[in-house]
Amino acid sequence: MIRAMVQNGLIRPLDPLPLDWAEGRLVVVEDAESAVSDDLDAWYQELKRLGPAQYDPGEREQVRATLAEADAQAKALVRRGMGLS
Repeated sequence: MIRAMVQNGLIRPLDPLPLDWAEGRLVVVEDAESAVSDDLDAWYQELKRLGPAQYDPGEREQVRATLAEADAQAKALVRRGMGLS
């Protein structure tokens, strides 16, 4: 997505344009402020329709164990990289 700003009645890109965009190419411009608000409102309404998040029995412990294992692996990798083990 290319960010742009309205300046003196013209749309000025804030990011470099892709090299394959030829002169005269048709593009679509949306208002970033209202688009974000609309998207967030729709997302929030969908989230409310799903109801409260609940863990299945044992799921919380499984997530904790997975995170602990990932932490241990990351620490071991750093130790090996530093020549400590």
